[in-house]
Amino acid sequence: MSASMRLASGRTVYVTVTDLSRTGACVVRRGVLDVDVSEEVWLDVSDFEEKQSVTLPARVQWVSSKGYGIHLGLLFRDGPLLPGTLLDQYLDQTLQTPRG
Repeated sequence: MSASMRLASGRTVYVTVTDLSRTGACVVRRGVLDVDVSEEVWLDVSDFEEKQSVTLPARVQWVSSKGYGIHLGLLFRDGPLLPGTLLDQYLDQTLQTPRG
């Protein structure tokens, strides 16, 4: 699974999704990223093997600089992510994995 994020400025940057739920995601971008809390963005997630992709409009909830990267908390604008996207398999596996 690969991901990119389109900013309100129109710039597209590649990000790593570190956490995903039906209501939002946490992503990391290496290097500097000029983004503000409450900024509207679009998270594009693709699975090239399955030839599927989904674009999720989101709002930046928080921004944190750690080491050489920027961590962002995103809240999906259209409410909880409904079943039927390529992310269902990931979400189902995460919910079934016991936390220790």
